[in-house]
Amino acid sequence: MSLVLRARWPIIVAVMVVALNAIAADKGWGTLRGEVLTHAFANRDFGDGVHFAYQYQENGKLHGMNMGKPGQGHWRVARNQLCWRWARSKDPEECFEVRQHGPAVRLFLDGQEVLSGNLTPLPRKPMEVPR
Repeated sequence: MSLVLRARWPIIVAVMVVALNAIAADKGWGTLRGEVLTHAFANRDFGDGVHFAYQYQENGKLHGMNMGKPGQGHWRVARNQLCWRWARSKDPEECFEVRQHGPAVRLFLDGQEVLSGNLTPLPRKPMEVPR
């Protein structure tokens, strides 16, 4: 084995270990697209149980709490990504690639995971009983 190859061997092994761990971490995660993505979020709550909870209504309205601050906006699916825009924000619409494994969901922006949580059905509104 040449001296150059021997010096690079630990680097090659480290790169392979990182790559294999990334592949194993994504096993079972599927990327959601189109109508499947829309159906996955419509009338669902997406949250982590502590920091944020967003309620995606079927009509495209979005309500939520992020670090104790309430917000409202709109959501949609565009170019196979989940997009939202908060009503009182000067920020542009944000769009994310969505990966799901059971109720667990991860949102990616430019290939980097930026948010993760679980999807749960929104509680049904009680029917009003006429008096």
